[in-house]
Amino acid sequence: MTPSSSPSSRIPAPARPGPGSFGEARVRVRESLRRLGVSGSADRLRACVPEELAGACGFTRAMISAVCGSRWVPLHLYTQEDLDPAATGFRAYVASGAEIPLANLLAETEMVRRRTAVLVPPPLIGTRAFRPIIEVARSPAYVAAPLVIKGRTVGFVHADRVGQSTVVDEGDRRLVRAFADELAVVYERICWEEWLAERARLATAEMRRAATSLQRLERPAEAVTPLAAAAQQGSTIAAAAPPETGPRPPERRTRNPLTEREWEVLEHVADGATNRVVAHRLTLSEETVKSHMRNVLRKLGVSTRGAAVAWYLEMGRSGR
Repeated sequence: MTPSSSPSSRIPAPARPGPGSFGEARVRVRESLRRLGVSGSADRLRACVPEELAGACGFTRAMISAVCGSRWVPLHLYTQEDLDPAATGFRAYVASGAEIPLANLLAETEMVRRRTAVLVPPPLIGTRAFRPIIEVARSPAYVAAPLVIKGRTVGFVHADRVGQSTVVDEGDRRLVRAFADELAVVYERICWEEWLAERARLATAEMRRAATSLQRLERPAEAVTPLAAAAQQGSTIAAAAPPETGPRPPERRTRNPLTEREWEVLEHVADGATNRVVAHRLTLSEETVKSHMRNVLRKLGVSTRGAAVAWYLEMGRSGR
């Protein structure tokens, strides 16, 4: 998804929730998460999150980011250009793959440590926000919440009301927290669904190969000599053994098949980093990162990044 200048035709831009309307906003949040739940892939889900969050809660802008070690990286931005005077510059900043350090006193550092949503009001914007991004975004205040999976913060969602009559408040902080908490569950489920789909595909392929092997072994009984029968028995035993080469489902492996560098690349991908971000972080070319990911998919016997991420999550991030 690319940022657009006006809300999507399928996602209305509701007015700012007023007193007594928090429950209505929660209903819109649940409907947005229902749509995200049928995104089809983890990549598509991440790309759709900002527009869904902005549409559900009436924000001018919304953004999703990944946490990569001691830094966080903006991934996707949605903004209403008619309300956002900094739309062009902010989109360019997000597209640059900039990495922001999780320094002390920053609101984002607090989210990683405490795993709770934050409100950064106008009086604190100069001390609790990362100055370079605020200078580009020109946000007077914002709310944000962590995406927490298995006790670890893997990303953030941010939102503000630039261009509107009022800034974000405590009610917005509660809304974005509710959105992020449920989004983490949806995201993890989609990763597992992708992995299970890969397992089913591989099982089907194995069954087809087995059927083909059996057909090749079939011979008329009268045409089989003692010597041929002995040879056939040997080939049958070999066919029954697991193949020594080719992709295998991840659950058949007893050890992590990845090299240190491949594991490191997958670690960043699992945290939501794009190839470009991974390349910048590890001081590699983007083509080298792509090559590592191709090797990862081949060794794990999967065909999508989401399935590889699901395998990584199952390994508990400690497979090395």
